[in-house]
Amino acid sequence: MTSDQPVTEHDRSVSNDRTSGAEAGLGRRSYLKLAGSAAAALGISGVAGSAAAAGDGDLISVNYDDYSAPGDVYNVNDVRGSHQPEFVTNRTTTGQQSLYTAFTDDQKIANCEYRFPEHVGDYQDEVYTRFKIYPENFNLNQDDTIRMFWGPLTNGPGSSGGGNTDGTNGWSNAIGFANRNDSPAPEGYKFFSYSYHLDNTGSGDFQMTDAVVQMDEWNEIECHVKVNSYQNGQANADGVMQYWVNGELAFEDTSMRFTTTDDNRIEAVGPLGYVVGNASNAAMYYDEHDICLNMGREEARTALENQ
Repeated sequence: MTSDQPVTEHDRSVSNDRTSGAEAGLGRRSYLKLAGSAAAALGISGVAGSAAAAGDGDLISVNYDDYSAPGDVYNVNDVRGSHQPEFVTNRTTTGQQSLYTAFTDDQKIANCEYRFPEHVGDYQDEVYTRFKIYPENFNLNQDDTIRMFWGPLTNGPGSSGGGNTDGTNGWSNAIGFANRNDSPAPEGYKFFSYSYHLDNTGSGDFQMTDAVVQMDEWNEIECHVKVNSYQNGQANADGVMQYWVNGELAFEDTSMRFTTTDDNRIEAVGPLGYVVGNASNAAMYYDEHDICLNMGREEARTALENQ
């Protein structure tokens, strides 16, 4: 079970000019691609009733209309408040249902993890995921923050403040919005990245951006993460983390170090609700959650449009 510790978040402004780490000349681990027959052999469903997959299994549409409860597709865990995530019909984009998560007086709602070992059969090297989010009734005080999505999460004591990230014990990146950097509140709040990785200690690596997540309307968020190469327990600084808010690049780092082992690669992505500050009576709606494996943004968007 993932644990988010109530830590102090330190602001570090984003620079999009960072250069990548030294070229290591190492081939990245071969990607696992599961065709339908291979998935069947493993006893894994890749069609409606689980998550609808297309082509060779690299495209996954988490269609909320196919499920009766979030627990049917996500691993819902670490529920700390009185509200359980649920599917609702009163606010959607294209389908009949959206995922609804509500803040009460509790700091954490829940993790809703789409776990690749369970759905696909293995941890992943590269994941593109996009989703729509509608933040409702947020009125953040100065410096308040809301974490809204794991993009991605690999569970372990190194993933969320339970211990230093060492390349074998989990890592994560929670993205969200905060009332900082002259946010145009209450119309919108600035997007941030909050990451646990090999090159930070203690609390997560908190980086504000100038991208704005609009309140009380639908936003499109895109995430692309690629694990670093590694050999003999050494991590190379060539991991990639990129985020887009409503079509505009908000954050990019191509010199990340996350892992030193195969079973500490990308485990999950999915909705998250966590507040540092006050968010009583606020809620978030999610819809159109798509996932592409082994693809960058442009290839993934083209594949999704053509499926």
